[in-house]
Amino acid sequence: MMKIICGLVLILMTAGCVTVSEQQRNVVRQFAVKTENFSLFPEKIMSELADIRETRGIYYANSFTDPVLHLNELNDIVKERLNDDALQGNVGITFRILDEYAGALVQLSSATPIKEAGEHSLKFGVELETLIGTLNKSEAAGKLPSGIGTLLGQTMDVGTRYYLANRQYRELKKFVNQADTLVAVVCDEMVKFLSSKGLGQLISSEESGVSESFRFYYTKRVPTIESEKEYVALRKRVEGVKQMQKQTIQATISLKIAHKKLASELNRKFTLNEIAVQLNSFYKDMELLNKSFHALGN
Repeated sequence: MMKIICGLVLILMTAGCVTVSEQQRNVVRQFAVKTENFSLFPEKIMSELADIRETRGIYYANSFTDPVLHLNELNDIVKERLNDDALQGNVGITFRILDEYAGALVQLSSATPIKEAGEHSLKFGVELETLIGTLNKSEAAGKLPSGIGTLLGQTMDVGTRYYLANRQYRELKKFVNQADTLVAVVCDEMVKFLSSKGLGQLISSEESGVSESFRFYYTKRVPTIESEKEYVALRKRVEGVKQMQKQTIQATISLKIAHKKLASELNRKFTLNEIAVQLNSFYKDMELLNKSFHALGN
């Protein structure tokens, strides 16, 4: 089977298909670079919620003067944080699939031939297929289309052994087109999670939890400037999470639309103006999201 796949890839790469233009390659590369670390945003939402819960929990624990009760509350905080970190790991698999795909796209759209890009470029296919397989084992996840990682691995392997960048671009068009279904499904899964009732309840719980924890703390302790600043900071962080949730949903929707347009237009000699609306919308959403990301937690 592996020999058959290699043969098919080799035939496709030498069948005289039109390579993408230099402008097209640059457009794809810019899109890929913008998308490469997309998982940072949903993961930031989850880590911020965990940090907020931990900090306001410490204030709640400090309301107790009894050492045993105080330590029990702190131990509960540790257990909750471990659970939060485990949840982040499970959630992150979906988002890292998009990262791996974007990373591979950066390599394929590079002016540097794959053979000169280093050994890591050859691992993208394995990592991508492994993440897809892991997620598909989860009952909570939708079935993601498999095989794109295998195709990528074979493409990069053949490219490493035989071909330079101009022939590498022939594969770029095919890869983007075949990956569009995967990108669409992953984006849908991301939007489903980000707009889910469960995440909404987590955010609401921390919003009310901050007020409740500090209200209880102030019934037992004398307010200080530091504690009041901490309360204000936590409330601002909750608002930042809510804003980032909305912006990440919007950026994910824009990403899906932009990728679909990019995939369809690669089948012909498009110009930048013909896909500018979709790309600019995505880039604008990413700019706003990056600003929120860097402001959050500061």
